[in-house]
Amino acid sequence: MDSPRSPPPASAGGPNTAARLFEVFLRLRPSSPQSSVTESRFLATTPGHPCVYVTPPSAERNRSRAIEKFAFTRVFDEQSGQREVFEETVLPLLEDAVVRGRDGTLATLGVTGSGKTHTILGSRGVKGITQMALDVLFSSIGDRTVDPAKIDLQVLDNTEALVSSVAAFRERMQAAQDGHSSKHSTFPTPRTPDVSDITIDLPDSKSRYVILLSMYELYNDRIFDLLDESVHFPSTRRKALIFKRPSTISTWETSREQKKVVSGLRKIHARTLQEALQVLEHGQATRTVSATNSNATSSRSHAFLQIEIKRFSARHHERGSASIYIVDLAGSERARTAKTASDRLAEAGSINRSLMCLGQCLQLQTQVSENGKPAIVPWRQSKLTELLFSNSFSGAGGGGHKTSMIVTADAMGDFNATSQILRYSALAREVTVPRASSRAMSESSVSSVSDTGPEAPVESVLVPGEQRLVARLMSKLKETEMRARSMEELWKEADERRKESEERLKEVEERLKESEEQCLCLEQTVREEVADEMEERLEEMRRGMIERLDTEVEWRETYVDGKIEIMKRGIQVHEDAPPNVLQQLAELKDENERLRREVMQTRRDANNRSPSKQYKNARSAVKPLKDVLNLDAFRQLTLEGDR
Repeated sequence: MDSPRSPPPASAGGPNTAARLFEVFLRLRPSSPQSSVTESRFLATTPGHPCVYVTPPSAERNRSRAIEKFAFTRVFDEQSGQREVFEETVLPLLEDAVVRGRDGTLATLGVTGSGKTHTILGSRGVKGITQMALDVLFSSIGDRTVDPAKIDLQVLDNTEALVSSVAAFRERMQAAQDGHSSKHSTFPTPRTPDVSDITIDLPDSKSRYVILLSMYELYNDRIFDLLDESVHFPSTRRKALIFKRPSTISTWETSREQKKVVSGLRKIHARTLQEALQVLEHGQATRTVSATNSNATSSRSHAFLQIEIKRFSARHHERGSASIYIVDLAGSERARTAKTASDRLAEAGSINRSLMCLGQCLQLQTQVSENGKPAIVPWRQSKLTELLFSNSFSGAGGGGHKTSMIVTADAMGDFNATSQILRYSALAREVTVPRASSRAMSESSVSSVSDTGPEAPVESVLVPGEQRLVARLMSKLKETEMRARSMEELWKEADERRKESEERLKEVEERLKESEEQCLCLEQTVREEVADEMEERLEEMRRGMIERLDTEVEWRETYVDGKIEIMKRGIQVHEDAPPNVLQQLAELKDENERLRREVMQTRRDANNRSPSKQYKNARSAVKPLKDVLNLDAFRQLTLEGDR
């Protein structure tokens, strides 16, 4: 019998503070023909004892498998209801958060199909511990909530979150769903079990409270917001969030080291239970699920629900804050059983790696090193363990972060997977190997071939020669058994090494695939950056060419204008002065009148003279008449020219 590890004190409380801050519960699922893998039950419990016995099935018993005993904080059998589990696991976390301002984490762990999601979220007819926790929280606070019009929750938040009301969240989701395919939720809203009689005594009568809800998932070691509207756009790539310490410190914070938070989440301010259930329904509907051979709705990611409780004074000054994290871990599965391939196989590899790191942390949680100090828990080697234990083991946020685990198991499920989870999640383990000694087996085999019966000694019925022969045969038989035993051990060791090699090979293949995906993402990012930079340079070149063309056009216009100005200056236009026709006409009229008077005078003189003188005067009077005719012809030409 191996020496068992000492379990920490029970949930009733003991002197060990670390034990009170870490508890592991076991819940057995009622077996059904659909979920049964083995022919008989291999898990057995004792009423009133926090232990479970694992008896290998008949197929595994032929390999000399041991009977193991595991200890937990408490074991819930098949008859335990949702309310009983809630009162033992979640209700203490709620009381610590509301009364003492202490953070808490509750996570479910188990094989695929062992009842984790049923425990967390319930079914169509039964509430889950999440709905009961919200019901008790809102019924305890009652109407002592803060009016959102009097405070700015966005300013008070130091985690770079986007805080909004349920109405704004609903409008944003409705706008995102218009014209796009959306997932339809089937989240149940049952009424049983009734927890109206459970209330939490508030620390004082003047405090006011604000409840903020946020949901995110860990998918392939990356954190994604489940309340983001980008999930309704298939062509839009979801933005991964960062788990870090906030850049600012709250006014009420007194611890030296701040706790880590998921930066950039969408936080919804819920004022009633119905509003909180609507947010929970949407987050659960957008979680990544897929159908496998083991489970029709297998969760492909680890889902986190954060319930943040902020406490304010009567004058609306923030006095404190505490958060409760309810985690639905994806179930471990084997590719051979689930028959996964392609993306589903990569998801299963990521889930199994994170759960393996979680198992190592849980094993080292209760171990003690050789010098008597607690063992170092390597919680930084996985994103899941970092989310679960970074604030617990680092002492951030003032310490006192309580963590509880609910391990779900099926008594007739997968024996190997269930026993493996029980080994690294139990608080203590005890091994009993029911094997008969080789000498007894040899003697029984020899006695069975004796004719005198099993009780008669062999030496009493054999002669000395036969005794020597039997002695040699017995020695050879023992030697053969020793060789067979050593060969069996070597075979087991080789089989374990082969399994480890296969697992390592799968991990290497998965890492290679992840590396290829990262390289493709990096290549795509580089291509996009190069394309953007090229477009910017082309735009700059186009703008430069346009500016140069405008400058050249302006210069050419200036040059041509200058040449034209020079030509204008060099060319002189001389115009003839127009003749004064009216003046000449007036002169001609005067001359015509003068000539008429002279003609008239000449006629009068001729009438008064002798005939001989008249003849001479007649011959000399032709010129004035000719001039008169010429004058009339010139006047006619002048009038035609004016026309």
